[in-house]
Amino acid sequence: MKKNTRKPKPPAKNPPVQTSLSKVPPPPNLTPGLCDRLRREMMKACLNVAETHGLTVEGGDLSDIDLRHGFDVSFRVGIPMTDGAIYSPDKALFEVLAPHFGLEPSDYGRTFRTRDELFRIVAINPNRPKYPISAERVSDGLGFKFPADNVLLYLRSSNA
Repeated sequence: MKKNTRKPKPPAKNPPVQTSLSKVPPPPNLTPGLCDRLRREMMKACLNVAETHGLTVEGGDLSDIDLRHGFDVSFRVGIPMTDGAIYSPDKALFEVLAPHFGLEPSDYGRTFRTRDELFRIVAINPNRPKYPISAERVSDGLGFKFPADNVLLYLRSSNA
């Protein structure tokens, strides 16, 4: 067996954190209102940059909020389709697989109510035969898995 004579690559360095030129003192902690205002301002700035390149932006959802230290914001940038939305692989997969689970392709994004909570259908995962439907709770975006039969019943009862 040959000995590996290659030099190991140095670890990738993270880009330096950008510091602002103004010396505004940081707040002692974050508030939900401040987090939301920052999210809106970042979304606006991201949209401006994307539009200069003919792209569009979706998202801007807050996550991992720690009011003492920070939060995460996620954006998805892409080439707009004819309807102005960004291509979604989850939506495309849902539209193909929905009939196999008794759903309609148009059910993607529909909401249903169960136990006094509102959920939005966001994906189908065929590798989970017992709970293939992924939904997020509308109030906080938390993800849940549901059996396809239950989702069908919830959708029918929401139409009634």
